Amino acid sequence: MSSAPILQAAIKSDSQPDSSISNRNLPNFTLFACALFVVLGIVTTLLGPILPLLSVRWSIAITQAGSLFFWQFIASTLGTLVSGVVLAQRSFRFAVVIGVSLCLLGVAALVRLDWSLGRYAVACYGFGLGTALPAINLAVAEDNPGRRAASVSLLNFAWGLGAISGGVLLRLSHSLDVFLVVLSGLLVLGLIGSTICAVPDKAPPAAKETPGTPAGAWIWKLAPLIAFSMFLFVGIENAVAGWASSLALPSFSDAFTATNANIAFWTFFLAARAMAPLALRYFSEAKLLLASIVLAGIGVLAFSFAASPATILLACALAGAGIAPGFPLLISRVSELIGAQHPAGTICFSFGGLGAATLPPLVGIVGARLSQPRAGLLLPLMGLLLLIPLTQRLTEVNRFSTGS
Repeated sequence: MSSAPILQAAIKSDSQPDSSISNRNLPNFTLFACALFVVLGIVTTLLGPILPLLSVRWSIAITQAGSLFFWQFIASTLGTLVSGVVLAQRSFRFAVVIGVSLCLLGVAALVRLDWSLGRYAVACYGFGLGTALPAINLAVAEDNPGRRAASVSLLNFAWGLGAISGGVLLRLSHSLDVFLVVLSGLLVLGLIGSTICAVPDKAPPAAKETPGTPAGAWIWKLAPLIAFSMFLFVGIENAVAGWASSLALPSFSDAFTATNANIAFWTFFLAARAMAPLALRYFSEAKLLLASIVLAGIGVLAFSFAASPATILLACALAGAGIAPGFPLLISRVSELIGAQHPAGTICFSFGGLGAATLPPLVGIVGARLSQPRAGLLLPLMGLLLLIPLTQRLTEVNRFSTGS
């Protein structure tokens, strides 16, 4: 998942004044949004479990199939930028309906399209995700002015349930067509709900930034460091999760059982995200961030050499648990050092989407060039090694800026 647009929206909403929108329909909308996020979580992580099946269906090399990550996440990044424009001019409902409609169109089209048009279907639902996800985050936050952080956390927990559910649903259906048809049906329900549910009417106005602040210069100097860190965090998350089933396939009986690798990654990813606030009671952000990077590195390295299904599942679980806390902790730094409304923050978050569009396809290309598919995991492993000095530098900057 490209997490950047979602969590950026959450931070922006926390910085806004309370909305005057009535909350009398709040529980109904929040529950609907969580249910819709489960479905959108399946769509966001769709390529992970179905990539081996698409490769066979379309008679293409796995490297070609890996380029679908680029189509999805580049389109998603563009959708996020468009979503910001739409929310400035139109209602939340408009952005959500358009986004979910595009998701439905793209997913349903995959049932019949071949490779030449299938990539455009992936781009279609990617653009829809980029449009809908930030709008839903902001809508839920605005409808919960007294508990914004809790409501957005619950919403993204539901997204995590969807990420896990995709592989489970594919295994249960045991057919790519049946899986896509069922997912399309769930999106139809989401689209109907988006049109009839009590969605807030207007997006919140952007907070006005005071120009000429003394901190402006050093914020722009800091931005490349944060942007590159986001590029790596989001890219590594999507590279490992996206290729888990495909790289595990030789050790499993078929593509459907190989989805267990994807399920293991997202299950422990979600568990680690849920446990991170508790861990922060006992460890500093810097220590937890370092520990998570090291754990992720151990998991990715183990996955590179794992041969049996059990060791593969353990490696994916370690990688998921290690990668999970990193991005939220980085967002905390962004909020503290830059602020949610500074233009540099928007640029940094866009690099997260670029990471998701770039690293997963490169994993496939490197594996093909070296004639060893798992050799592509060297890229996320190198990225994790780079993150150690990058995050340490961010910690030093944070201490300097706060005077601690």
